[in-house]
Amino acid sequence: MTKKPRRLWHLALVLVALSLGGCAKLFTEPPRPLFRLTAPADFPASPRHINAQLAIATPYAPAAIDTQRIAMSRSPTTLDYLADGDWTDRAPPLVKTVLIEAFENSKAFAAVGPDSLDLHPNFVIESELRHFEAIYDSPTGAPVVWVQIAVKLIKVPQHAILAETSISAHQPASANATPQIVLAFDAATADAAKQIVAWALANPALSTPPR
Repeated sequence: MTKKPRRLWHLALVLVALSLGGCAKLFTEPPRPLFRLTAPADFPASPRHINAQLAIATPYAPAAIDTQRIAMSRSPTTLDYLADGDWTDRAPPLVKTVLIEAFENSKAFAAVGPDSLDLHPNFVIESELRHFEAIYDSPTGAPVVWVQIAVKLIKVPQHAILAETSISAHQPASANATPQIVLAFDAATADAAKQIVAWALANPALSTPPR
């Protein structure tokens, strides 16, 4: 009668040991690499200086993109994520930071900042991040990163939409590896940001003196 309980006790000890071993492995696994984006800095000298303050709102994004995961797609109707890396922040705040720095680097506005800052902006850039993923067109080749941002230029305090457009940028990754895919994201986002800056500066309404 005593052998069976003793065997059960030994089995329980083995299961606990295996469980603790699995937990130990879980806690000793290295963290996933984190990646960030950089803003374009190579702007030509602006032909105009706008005596106005510009605020950049955080882009809206669908839940599948509004994440720290690096999105990828193998078909028009599916979305997945890279397994060996994450962004340092959710995608919309990352893109917002790139846009702020891009407008700052253009040196065209008197002041640029996030809409959460204590600014009194004359204009606001609102946007929607519609595509921010690596597209795989073949099972073995490297993907092409697609960044698409719908943009609105808003005049405040009237909250009037002065103009709106959709900006797209594509950048092939040099290899099917996360670091190279991230570099493609970086280049495509910088390209989109430069297009947005050029589009905004071309709007004649910016010449209206602020009130």
